Amino acid sequence: MAKSIKFFELNTGAKIPSVGLGTWAAAPDAFVGAITTAVKVGYRPIDCAQMYGNEKEIGFALKKVVEDGLVKREDLWITSKLWYLFYQFLGNFLNFALTWSSIRLL
Repeated sequence: MAKSIKFFELNTGAKIPSVGLGTWAAAPDAFVGAITTAVKVGYRPIDCAQMYGNEKEIGFALKKVVEDGLVKREDLWITSKLWYLFYQFLGNFLNFALTWSSIRLL
């Protein structure tokens, strides 16, 4: 599969494969096997989201494939998404952090 997929070139020059593994609604006990198989056949992008509630299991599975030497961490494209309800919280946190940082610099 790895030789037959197309890549998108980013403005940094990095190339990301056009096909990745989605992790929504996967059974928690299936992650290690699914991610191991996906990496073996050439998948490098792994799509995650905080809302899926499975990031801990995905992290364990990804750590295992890297430690087992199946792939280097820098060859994986791991993405995550934040549920829209967290945007306001994140914005408030960033504003606080920037303000606090600015105050400390005075």
